[in-house]
Amino acid sequence: MAWDQTSVLTEWVLPAAICAPVTWVCLVWRFREDGRLLGTVRSAASAVAVVLWTAAMAALASGLLLPHASSVPPAAVGVVAGLGLVPKRKLEQSGEHPLMAIVTLGDSLLLNSLAMRLQTDRAEWSYRMVGGFQDCWDLDTFADRVRQHLLSRVDAPGRTGRSRTHLRKEIVERHRDVRTAAQKWITIETRIEKACQQQGRERTREELRQARRAFGEAEQYCAYLLDLAHAHGKRSDDRRIRDLRNRPGNASVDGAPAG
Repeated sequence: MAWDQTSVLTEWVLPAAICAPVTWVCLVWRFREDGRLLGTVRSAASAVAVVLWTAAMAALASGLLLPHASSVPPAAVGVVAGLGLVPKRKLEQSGEHPLMAIVTLGDSLLLNSLAMRLQTDRAEWSYRMVGGFQDCWDLDTFADRVRQHLLSRVDAPGRTGRSRTHLRKEIVERHRDVRTAAQKWITIETRIEKACQQQGRERTREELRQARRAFGEAEQYCAYLLDLAHAHGKRSDDRRIRDLRNRPGNASVDGAPAG
């Protein structure tokens, strides 16, 4: 009986126990600039599902297949299963274990679901942060503050010179798009307001549509800028973004005036 318990621990539990942390590290590396694995309950649940599935496949591969391939250590199966989460191009340089296709069965579906979940979380966060502005005057000011915030954090430890240059360029370009869209709205708004005052009339439906469309474009570009703050920042940075969002002159996150 003792031998059976030891065998179960060695061939089933050990590979799963080793696979779980290896899988998590690989997930963090794989999605390091795509979102936050623990950002929301739904993204955390998706990430845990990947870890549990991969660990279970490692246990099955070890318990069912290794008796026919006794030269392979059970612990190695756990490591190989976890490393299966690393993008394919990363593994081509080191070679791929024959058991990889078996122990990672189903991972692709779960990874795609996790990637979509992270994208959705990031988009919802960005549009939540940018929502509630009454006009592009405050929106443009907020975007400028976000740009400065992001640029001040480009030179993070561990980031290569090339990635710093690319990120800095991306921040500047996305902010320029916000500024251009905001200026377009300001021009349209000024023209409409002047025409209404001169002619003593209310705005036409077409004028309202033009102003709303220009404002929507500015919101979209600002959300695209905030996408970088979510992808490259930590959850602790969210409070800083909210502080920038709720400074005097800007509307609060829920749309009420800041006070």
